[in-house]
Amino acid sequence: MLKKLFNSFLLQVPVTLIIYSFYGLILGLSLFPSAFFLITVYRKYGLDLLSSQGMDLAAGLLVLCLAIGISVFLFFITGLIIMGSFIRLFSLGIKPGSYDVATSTVVRWLIFSGIYTMAVTMILPVIPMTFFALLFFKIIGCKIGKNSQINSYMLNDAYLLEIGENVIVGGKADISCHIFENDKLILQPIKIGDNSMIGAHCYIAPGVTIGKNCIIGLNSYIRQGKTIPDNTKLTSVGAVSFRTAGRLEKE
Repeated sequence: MLKKLFNSFLLQVPVTLIIYSFYGLILGLSLFPSAFFLITVYRKYGLDLLSSQGMDLAAGLLVLCLAIGISVFLFFITGLIIMGSFIRLFSLGIKPGSYDVATSTVVRWLIFSGIYTMAVTMILPVIPMTFFALLFFKIIGCKIGKNSQINSYMLNDAYLLEIGENVIVGGKADISCHIFENDKLILQPIKIGDNSMIGAHCYIAPGVTIGKNCIIGLNSYIRQGKTIPDNTKLTSVGAVSFRTAGRLEKE
């Protein structure tokens, strides 16, 4: 049945509509506290706004604009908690391994990945390196040590990610615990040791283990399954040929 679903456009349409309705439910729950707060303020201060003049009009507009701003950030907080909780729920029991596309595991993965995309699109880029961003990834199941600073929202399948203490993850570093190969979803954990630094715009592939006290330089790419020993310092090399890059990879 799942194979028919993946191969049939007619079946994909209603299933997609059902899934997006579910996403709408999650978004609605996330917006509810903000909407409640905004309507409460409007009822108290905004009903007579149109008939006001002068300073009364300015004061009323100021209160209403402040309420809108507060409600936006209230959505950020409640959205991260609710979306993170649903991601954690759908990822429960999904273990590292290789999965055929037409399986219930991949369907569950697609659903919680869609929720994660909502968080990435609407919230996470606005609040990097904050307690709330860390809370979101911890709710998902990411293990994050003390004093670690994460300036990236691209921690894919973070429930399979373990980050040690005093780790720095640079801006827009892409740490991905999944990859698609030969029509299969491959999930593998990633571990980053204490006191290591991941530079901005790095890509860390599934199955990578980075030791302690390592420096992974700007724009570096760490291949799938590679182990980086303790105290290693890596840097990306710009403008080299594929032949040279292949030789460097073997060294």
